[in-house]
Amino acid sequence: MKEVFNRKMGKSKMLPVFIGGHPRSGTTLLGDLLGAHPFCICTPESQFKVSVYQRLEIKDKEYFDVSKAFEKIKKHWRYKIWAIDEFLNFEEKISSYESLILILVRKYAIKNNKFDASIWIDHTPSNIQFAELLNYIFPEAKFIHIVRDGRAVAASQIPLDWGPNTISGAAYSWAEAIKKGLSAEELLRDKIIKVKYEELVADAEIVLKKICDFLEINYLPDMLQGGGFKVPEYTMKQHLLLGKPPDRSRINAWEKKLTRRQVEIFESIAGEFLEKLNYTLLYGKNAKSMNLSEKLLFYLYELWKGRIINKIRRKKRKEKGIVLLRLN
Repeated sequence: MKEVFNRKMGKSKMLPVFIGGHPRSGTTLLGDLLGAHPFCICTPESQFKVSVYQRLEIKDKEYFDVSKAFEKIKKHWRYKIWAIDEFLNFEEKISSYESLILILVRKYAIKNNKFDASIWIDHTPSNIQFAELLNYIFPEAKFIHIVRDGRAVAASQIPLDWGPNTISGAAYSWAEAIKKGLSAEELLRDKIIKVKYEELVADAEIVLKKICDFLEINYLPDMLQGGGFKVPEYTMKQHLLLGKPPDRSRINAWEKKLTRRQVEIFESIAGEFLEKLNYTLLYGKNAKSMNLSEKLLFYLYELWKGRIINKIRRKKRKEKGIVLLRLN
């Protein structure tokens, strides 16, 4: 098999691979497939790697208070999901913020019996938003920008207890994420590849072979079955399709979930980016934008569901997740 680690660093060096894109675009699905490779470890989302770095206002990634940084990380609820407290005796020398994070990744890999893992698959959607910072902290990192038809993203996200609650909110959010993703592609050039969710689901073998070439590892047919990501129990309802081969029926499911008016509103807001990504428009330039009554209705619905209902649902789900962690 091809070696995937930095030859200057040796086998102990993890190669970070940051998958990013708008939430519900397939970041977790791709992480699940890649994580099935024996050289890859797919961790739960790791927003703390960026938030702690920013909160401590670290000026130099190689000169910072390691203990203070780790204390911040330990308190982050996302890190608690990793559940690796029993592996916190840092015998390795921590020479940089990058080293601190990669040691935690290695501990997670060991806990999950991925002893040969030399590639860290991080499927945190916001990775694409922080691509420039991540590239600075992890100079050897590679990136994967995954995109999905924004109308499908909206249909998938609106019923959930986080993110936009209306079709207009979903359209603006998706367009902004695509804008940042395209900027990241220009910035990172040969360190990033773009993957379409629809192509991944329709022909996973071809797409995975392309990604494996990019990561310099051999493609293995077993990757098609997924199962490379241990889904946190509190999010299982959102990821029922993981651990299985990609389902082609998901590609156009949005056409039945969204009303024609919702599709028209979405295209009136984000049609330009749909076209840039070669998605077929149903209304094109004839798409009518929201009228005043629709804007008011969406605004009130966003307040009611976003600030009241979803807040309650998220709190219950988060508490359930922490309780389950304590029981395991």
